[in-house]
Amino acid sequence: MARLVALLVALCCYFSSGPMFADDASKQLVGSWKLTSWTIQIVGGDATEPFGPNPKGRALFTPDGFAAFIIVGANRKPATNNDEAAALLKSLLVYSGKFTIDGDKFTTKVDISGNELLTGLDQVRFFKLEGDRLSLRTAEQVSSVGIYQGKKVVGALTWEREH
Repeated sequence: MARLVALLVALCCYFSSGPMFADDASKQLVGSWKLTSWTIQIVGGDATEPFGPNPKGRALFTPDGFAAFIIVGANRKPATNNDEAAALLKSLLVYSGKFTIDGDKFTTKVDISGNELLTGLDQVRFFKLEGDRLSLRTAEQVSSVGIYQGKKVVGALTWEREH
């Protein structure tokens, strides 16, 4: 009987570690992260860099569970006319919101976005945290935007902790 009780206690501790992992992961994310790469892999095709080979970006995670992401294209220059201003907006991705973690799933409930189509939606990513390196990727999905429209794609972003 004592062995059965010990086994049950061990199993309860093992299966209750999920929320602790999520909490630990949330705490480990707190701070500022610099974008090092962003690719979109067309399933069965080539990988592309939507904002060029050296996009700039920052992800911020707060202790109370908010995230903010800003990504801009490489080699941006000040706009001198309306067409250039519109092009600058196309090379900008920004959103923020409360985030949750469940296993390796990272979900941001978007409350503010540079693209109102995202506001109010969940942005779901899968993450891997290795020391000061954070990898985020999307699930395979059919794109509804730009040159990827109608194609199955997977997005992948890599971030390094800023000290």
